[in-house]
Amino acid sequence: MVNLMIIMKTNSKILLYVLMLSTLAINTPLSIVGIISQISEYFNTTIAISGLYVSSFTFTIAICGLFIPILFSKFERKKTFVFILSVFAISNFIIIFTKTFYIAFIFRIMSAITYPAFISIALTVCEDIAPEGEKQDYITRILLGISVGSIIGLPITTWLGTTWGYQIAMSWIFAITIVSLILIILFMPKLEGKSKNYEMPLHRIITKEFILASVAIVMMPIGASIVYNYMPYFLQTVTHIHTYRLGILLFVYGLISICGTWLGGKLITRNDKMTLIIFQLVCMSVFVALYLSADYLIPTIIFFLIFGILDGMGYNLIQYIETSVIPNSPELANGVFLSILNGGIAIGIAIGGFLVNDFGVMSIFTIGTLFLIFAFVLLVYAIYFLKINLKYS
Repeated sequence: MVNLMIIMKTNSKILLYVLMLSTLAINTPLSIVGIISQISEYFNTTIAISGLYVSSFTFTIAICGLFIPILFSKFERKKTFVFILSVFAISNFIIIFTKTFYIAFIFRIMSAITYPAFISIALTVCEDIAPEGEKQDYITRILLGISVGSIIGLPITTWLGTTWGYQIAMSWIFAITIVSLILIILFMPKLEGKSKNYEMPLHRIITKEFILASVAIVMMPIGASIVYNYMPYFLQTVTHIHTYRLGILLFVYGLISICGTWLGGKLITRNDKMTLIIFQLVCMSVFVALYLSADYLIPTIIFFLIFGILDGMGYNLIQYIETSVIPNSPELANGVFLSILNGGIAIGIAIGGFLVNDFGVMSIFTIGTLFLIFAFVLLVYAIYFLKINLKYS
C-alpha cells in the first residue's frame, strides 16, 4: 500500500492526463453523427438505418451503465483499461474495413458495452489519486476528456468524412485509440480493484432521494439534446448559416463547451446549490432567447455560444449529483451518471426528430424549455425540501 501511494503521488498528474486523453479517445465514436449521409452511402442503407447505427452507441451505454462498471470494478485497473481500449481498437479496425452493415453494427455495440466501465473507473481512479482539495478538479479533467471527444470530435470527424469519406473518418478514431492504449501500457501503474465479494449496492438506488434526484437530472440532457442535436438544422434553415461557416461555428461551440465543463467544476466547489438551481434558469432563458432571435444572425450566434458554455457545464452537474446521492459506491454512481447522460441524449434525439418532423424546428426550444422547467422544480424540491446530501455543502 505504501509503494502504491508513492507511485500515485509521483505520477498522479501524468496518469490524470493519460486517462483524460483515453476518455477523449473512446468518446470519438459519438462524433460520427456528423457523417450519417456518408455512412448511408458506404453501407448502402437508408438515412434512418444509418441514424440507428449512430444512436446504438448511446442506447447501449445507457443500458450497460447501470451494471457494467460494477462488474469490472473487481479487476485490476490497468488490465481493465488495456482490455477495454483493445476492444475499442479491434472493433474500430473491423468497422473501417468491413462492407457488411450488420458486422459493423455488432462491433459498434460491442465497444459501447465496455465504455461505461472505462469512464466510471477512470473517474474513480482520479478521485482516489487526487491531492487533498483537488478531487473535483481531477474529476473535471476526465469530464473534459468526454466533452472534447464528443464535441470537438464532431467537426473533425465531419470534416474528414465529408472530405475524404467514411473510412478516413473512422481511421482517425482508430488511431487515437491506439495512442491511448500505448500510453496506458507505458504510464499507468497497477492498481487493485474492489474486493472479489463486492456486490452492487441496489439498496442505494431505491431511496426517494436518489429516484427524485435522478428523475430531475435526466430532464437536463433530454432538454439540452432536443435543442443541441437539431441546432445545425435550425442554423441552416432559419438563421441561414451554411457550409464552412456552420463548421467553424460548431467548432467554436465545442471549444467554448470545454470551457463550460471547467467552469462547472469551479462553480460547484464554490456554491453547489446555487449552481445547480441557477443553471436551469439560465439555460431556459437562452432557449427562449434563441427562439425570439432566430431571424437575427449576431444575437443567434451569441446565444448559441452561451448555450455551449451551459452544455459543457451539464457534464459536471449530473456527475456531481449522482456521486452525492450515492457517496459510498463511486463505480455505481458514475455508471448511473453515464446511463442518465447517454439515455437522456438518446431520448432527446428521438423527441427532437419527432418535433422537427411534425411541428417544425422552432418547437425544439419550447419542448426543451419544458424539460428544464421540470428539472428545476424537482431539483428545488430535492435540495431544499428533501435536503439531499451534497458533497460540498
